[in-house]
Amino acid sequence: MMQPILHCTNIHKIFSLDKKESSKLHVLKGINFEVIEGEIVSIVGASGSGKSTLLHILGGLDKPTEGKVFWMENDISLFNDEKLAKQRIAHVGFVFQFHHLLPEFTAVENVMIPMMINGRLRYEAEKEAGEILAKVELTSRMHHKPSELSGGEQQRVAVARALANKPKIVFADEPTGNLDSVNSQQIQELLAELNKNDKQTFVIVTHNEKFAEQSDRVFRMVDGKLLQI
Repeated sequence: MMQPILHCTNIHKIFSLDKKESSKLHVLKGINFEVIEGEIVSIVGASGSGKSTLLHILGGLDKPTEGKVFWMENDISLFNDEKLAKQRIAHVGFVFQFHHLLPEFTAVENVMIPMMINGRLRYEAEKEAGEILAKVELTSRMHHKPSELSGGEQQRVAVARALANKPKIVFADEPTGNLDSVNSQQIQELLAELNKNDKQTFVIVTHNEKFAEQSDRVFRMVDGKLLQI
């Protein structure tokens, strides 16, 4: 049996609105979850159900109140902030609903930045960023700034940036939530193609049930629990 590329055990997340016990919000309630390399896993559920909170914890952007997250069998709670940041830039990619591209840089520069943070030389980063942008069909737009790109093109740059350091796993938080139906479909097809051709692993939070149905496995967040559909 293949080892999971990611797994978590007994994840709880409690938000304290103030010091009163009654004001605590128990969002995640003992979640156990694993992802096998090369699969697409989708998480669906109502707004405010904790989907994005879980994704941020799995991606090391937030810490659980209780429980453990493992990347390639490594307990990330044992990493200090510096090591966690280095491991995240090397092994994890993120795509968000709002692309968060740096407006003063071109598409290719936005994709190069994570590579250069990870120690790549500029000329190497530029070459590889161009190759990734070709995968997402943006070769002709690579020297344009975000303001010169359509919403769908900006999100494809965000996908390319997430792939910059050949991550083991990509977390996508509502990647089509800010797009019209045509661009949404294009992003869905792009992620499926990257998964098929490059065996890229994705964990996707989405409201789009049809998008989720294309995944290898689908989970629904209900009352702080994750249930496989």
